[in-house]
Amino acid sequence: MKLNWCKLAIMALALGVFTACSEDDEPNGEGPGTETGGGDDTTGGSGDNTGGEPVVSLGAYVLNTGNWGGNDAGIQFLDFQTGELSEDLYAAANGEGLGDLGQDLCVYGSKIYVTVSGSSKVVIMDRKCKVLKSIPVATEDGTPVEPRYMAACEGKVYFTAYDGTVSRIDTTSMAIDGKLNLIDAGAQTGYDHPEAITSANGKLYVNISGYSKGKWLAVVDAASFTKLKDIEVMLNPYTQCITAEDGYVYFVSNGNYAGSPSLTPDQYIYGTMQRLDPETDQVEQVCRATYIANAGDKMYILYSEYYLPEVARAYVRDLKTGADSEFIDMADLQSANGLAVDPASGDVYVFDAPYGAASDVHVYGADGTLKRTFEAGMSTSKMVFVTK
Repeated sequence: MKLNWCKLAIMALALGVFTACSEDDEPNGEGPGTETGGGDDTTGGSGDNTGGEPVVSLGAYVLNTGNWGGNDAGIQFLDFQTGELSEDLYAAANGEGLGDLGQDLCVYGSKIYVTVSGSSKVVIMDRKCKVLKSIPVATEDGTPVEPRYMAACEGKVYFTAYDGTVSRIDTTSMAIDGKLNLIDAGAQTGYDHPEAITSANGKLYVNISGYSKGKWLAVVDAASFTKLKDIEVMLNPYTQCITAEDGYVYFVSNGNYAGSPSLTPDQYIYGTMQRLDPETDQVEQVCRATYIANAGDKMYILYSEYYLPEVARAYVRDLKTGADSEFIDMADLQSANGLAVDPASGDVYVFDAPYGAASDVHVYGADGTLKRTFEAGMSTSKMVFVTK
């Protein structure tokens, strides 16, 4: 199996996994569906059915990150009624491409938000992907900055950026109304590069990767938009940080790329999923992981280490009992790049994204049975399900 860590390093791991949002900021606008699964509060495609009505998925937005420097990011829509995948919705609606490296996609209320990392912008669209506003991301002196991941709560959308900040967008005015520096004065080496972000219990939790040298989660009070503290975690928390249906925050630290020739076995730090209780902010290690997606009391996990291909594994962790069960054979994938779960059917979508080629998305039943495969765009990295 060809793993994707080398590609990710080249792209500065410019990929996103499952932080889309499902609450409404305003009455729903035109476009498919009325809300989405895969939110930062019920993440990885697991919808929140608090009203007791059956969840019905109409389809899913598909974010294709594109190739580094290729300006080929795009958004497609998978229609569950027809089974068809659209062409690039953004290009069709706006007459131009989305930009370079579509990092993350969040559907919140009637709007879609996309961080375009290589193009240093956040694009706000309607549900048909027509641009409403494009926000350049830069430092005070005008130097372009790469925006990264998003989360939303209480009428605000938050995004991290490589100047060490998290910014707040007001969803009504579509303007940035706050920017918070997460890097403390005199902070130790590696305290930069904020990445994945989620919200839970009135707080924002931000992975601080330090470009593989960081080992912290920054905690922000959402109401006052002030930093509360840092929590030390395992090395290199990166692209995965979600709030699951059980209310806990789950995040993955990539470690130090175990198996690297520069390390001895006793120095290996493996990719690990950790769990944080947002009531106490206590953290515990759970299991090895690279990508995660939640559905009820199950966590679907893809795990690989670039230098140790023999450890690659796709499995399901029961969050209540701690029991693991095998899911699919990772050898069937060329370059695993993430996964998502349909909140209605329970089907699991696995992204297979060989560098330089169009991605395949494999659709499996909850028992691991392959149902279908379809070709998407370049470097598919995220799906956000539209439900009614």
